[in-house]
Amino acid sequence: MKIFIAQTIDGYIAGPDGSIDHLKPFEENEYGYDAFMASVDGIVMGRNTFDSFYPDHGWPYPASLPAIVMTHRILPQGVPSHVRVSESIDKAAELMPNAYVDGGFVISQCLARGLVKEARIFTVPVLLGTGVRLFPEGAHSPENWRLLANRAFPCGTVESHFQIP
Repeated sequence: MKIFIAQTIDGYIAGPDGSIDHLKPFEENEYGYDAFMASVDGIVMGRNTFDSFYPDHGWPYPASLPAIVMTHRILPQGVPSHVRVSESIDKAAELMPNAYVDGGFVISQCLARGLVKEARIFTVPVLLGTGVRLFPEGAHSPENWRLLANRAFPCGTVESHFQIP
């Protein structure tokens, strides 16, 4: 499983209300997202992440990629048929071992189980001071991450690309 996510300098992926508006000034930059999406076999995301974008933006991911939203609740009408729900991280990983994992809580669960093998973390030059952390308290990864590359973008964003044994 793989991570491709942005955080603020102080480690937040969203504001206290779940907003990701702080990322808007950085959206026009080319971060390699399309190539990344071509390298995965599906998408596994948390329900909070799904709820933060779907009502206003619909399903933005390729129809060719199966997806699992980690929840026990029913998804709203209109969600594409290739988007399913599951309560089991282990089952999602079995179905899509090379998936894009999105959402702080789901990422933490996958890390704790040793399921994540690659992480591309983009740090934007913003301080939020509060909100939803990328790695909430108690999150852990039993492995030492190996830094493959750091890359700075003209907008001030820094990408750290890690391999996780």
